[in-house]
Amino acid sequence: MWKVSMNTVASPFFFTTNSKASSGILSHQLQSSKRFLYYYSNRFLTKSSQNFNESHESSSISSHTQFIPNYRLLPCGHGQRLSSTSSSTAIPSSEKSSVIEQVAKNALACHPPSNNSSKNNIASATSHIPFNVKGKEASSKNKLSVLQRLQKGESLTFKEIYQPYLALTKPNLTFLIMLSSICSYALAPNPLNVVTFMNLTGGILLTSGAANAINMGREPHLDSKMARTSTRPIVRGLVTPNEAYTFAAVTGSLGCAILWFGVNPTVSMLAALNIVLYSWIYTSLKRKSILNTWVGAIVGAIPPLMGWAACSSLSDPGAWCLAALLYAWQFPHFNSLSHNIKSEYQKAGYVMTAFVNPKLNARVALRYSLLMFPICFGLSYWGVCDPYFSFDSSILNGWMAYMSFKFWQQQRHNYSKKIQATGGPSAAEVTIANAYAKKLFWCSIWQLPVVLVLAMLHKTGQWDGLYYHFFGYKKEDDKLKEKFTNAM
Repeated sequence: MWKVSMNTVASPFFFTTNSKASSGILSHQLQSSKRFLYYYSNRFLTKSSQNFNESHESSSISSHTQFIPNYRLLPCGHGQRLSSTSSSTAIPSSEKSSVIEQVAKNALACHPPSNNSSKNNIASATSHIPFNVKGKEASSKNKLSVLQRLQKGESLTFKEIYQPYLALTKPNLTFLIMLSSICSYALAPNPLNVVTFMNLTGGILLTSGAANAINMGREPHLDSKMARTSTRPIVRGLVTPNEAYTFAAVTGSLGCAILWFGVNPTVSMLAALNIVLYSWIYTSLKRKSILNTWVGAIVGAIPPLMGWAACSSLSDPGAWCLAALLYAWQFPHFNSLSHNIKSEYQKAGYVMTAFVNPKLNARVALRYSLLMFPICFGLSYWGVCDPYFSFDSSILNGWMAYMSFKFWQQQRHNYSKKIQATGGPSAAEVTIANAYAKKLFWCSIWQLPVVLVLAMLHKTGQWDGLYYHFFGYKKEDDKLKEKFTNAM
């Protein structure tokens, strides 16, 4: 616990803080008979962290409280203490303010001093990102790529060779794209084939990896400015842009060929279209217009069409319901993510709705979260899933819609005319919006895979065999019996 005390024209007072009030600044300005208190912390302001040792009944002093975000603090040590006893010498209010402010910076710093300053800097720079980010050392930039080192005769392990190229494919994103395609393939009404399934899986992994490699090859100078992309292989010099393009050409061509001959030409052409949309159109739009988010959502909606087209016709409304599901999901997911790293996007030169129009960013997230309800109802209506799926999916959709609503509600308040007229939202209000955005992001991470699993569990006819085992006949027999009765 730290304590600062000094005498004023009024009665003595002191401020105390404990471990709950992490990362803050305390400043005190004395102006005539008024005292303005600025106590900054991580949304914690309790009686134990603010104490006035004076009689409030007889005092006309007014105090005001305001919050400020952590990133505006300078790193400094803990445990420093200042005590100013009573003195007849008057100290100017400006000097008192600077002294208390400096003590507060030292006492309430969010990070203690450490010998390993680079790790602390990385943690501080990425604390606002809703997932773990591995920082790179300043000396991690390689003068030669992996292939160039091999050409010079340098001995490298197999892991050192393949890891940079695996990272080029963005394996986590590629896996999610493949998963959405496989789920759509499983939900399609026609019979499944193991060979087609394997070809579909391999082809999508290769084509998606190719699109991601081109994307990285075009943006190393921008990726280096963002904490979450600063460790990508091209930024670190492990792969050159030309090597990334060559890798993409090989994997993309091989993937399209597998899909063409192992699945069907429709799926192959959809994969080729997605490479162009993502690596060229979407990547270029990111530096020009907020419409890049809508184009990126189309990229995410194509894989379900590929999975459905692998064994069924795209004229079936069920295929477009699944595509719409993936399209709508990306807005609450990406808009909540981009909100907390909008300063990085802006610094890198990307044009994102999160900082161009924050109210629109939250409103779009809410709008498409609500759209998930009729989309899931459509899957039941068009016979892809049984009627019970509408109930199960509504629980998850309601969860995401609620988090989207809280995010939108806070942003609407923060950017209302009343708040803007008073100088904009306080740091506490901004922190609340950031917290809701982070919760919405993780909600979207869980919502989509669980909804897809529920869709497969509720696939029409999925449990007919079990029904027949317990009741001795199939549901189709009930339908035929009812049809015969009506005909009579």
